Amino acid sequence: MSTPTLGAAASGRRRGQPAVIRPTPPQARPEDIDFSIAGQAEVTPYPIEWEPHTHPIHELLWVRRGTMTTRIGRDRYTLPGNIGIWIPAGIEHSGRVSGGAEFQASFFNPEISTFNPATPVCVDITPLLHELLVHLAQDGLNPGQRERAEGLVFDLLAPTARPLNLLMPEDPRLRPIAAALIEDPADSRGIEDWADTLGCSARTLARAFEAELDQTFGAWRQQARVHAALALLSDGATVAEAAASVGYHNPSAFIVVFDRIMGTTPGRYRGDAIRR
Repeated sequence: MSTPTLGAAASGRRRGQPAVIRPTPPQARPEDIDFSIAGQAEVTPYPIEWEPHTHPIHELLWVRRGTMTTRIGRDRYTLPGNIGIWIPAGIEHSGRVSGGAEFQASFFNPEISTFNPATPVCVDITPLLHELLVHLAQDGLNPGQRERAEGLVFDLLAPTARPLNLLMPEDPRLRPIAAALIEDPADSRGIEDWADTLGCSARTLARAFEAELDQTFGAWRQQARVHAALALLSDGATVAEAAASVGYHNPSAFIVVFDRIMGTTPGRYRGDAIRR
C-alpha cells in the first residue's frame, strides 16, 4: 500500500519568505483504498504554506513541534504542538507550518472511518494517540496489528473544547484591520486610528465589527492576540515575552485575558506544551 502524498516540491521560494507548496491530493478514490488510517511525517526546514485545496479523504493534521495555522472558510485555526485539526473529505482548506516544525498528517478512509464529524474540529493529540498514528503510518503491518491499532485510535479521537478558531471578517472595511493584527498582534492602533486610516467614522467600524463578528473590535483583538501567543508559548517563550510580543506591557493583564479566553493560564499552557 502506498501512502498518499501531501504535496509537490516547493517552487519559487524567495529569501526570507515562506515557500508555497501546491499540494497534490491523493489520486485514488476512497473506494479504491484498502486502508482505514495511513499517514506521514515531515520536518520542515523553513516555513511552508499550502494553497487552498481539497482531498477526497479525511485528514488529521498536527505538529509535534512548532506551530501550524489553518484557514477553513472564515475560520483561522492556530494549532500549537499536540492539537490537531480534523478536516473532513471535500472541505477546502489552506495552511502554514513554522520553520523547523515536526509536521504530521494522518489520512482516514471516509468509507471505513468510525469518526466522521461533518465539520472541521480540533482534536487533542495525546501521547498515546500520537504513537498509535505514527505506528499506523508504517508499512508492513499485518491485518491484525492494523485492526487493533485503528480500533484504539477511533476510541481516542475526540473534539477538544479549546477555542482555537478565530473568525475572520469578510467586510472589506474590516479586512485590512484583521490582516494587520494577524501580521503584528502588538499593533496598538485603536478603532479611532483605523477610522482615520480608512476614511470612515469610528462608529461605523465599531458597528461593522459587532454586526459581522458579534463582538467589539477590542474583544476580537484580544482573541487574535491570545491566538498569536499560543504559538509563542508552545515554542518556549516565557509568559512575559509572549505578552510583550502580542502587545501587552503588563503581563498580569495578559494573564487575565488569556485565562478568560482559553480557560487556563499562559503559564500552565506553556508548561503543558513543553512537557509534551
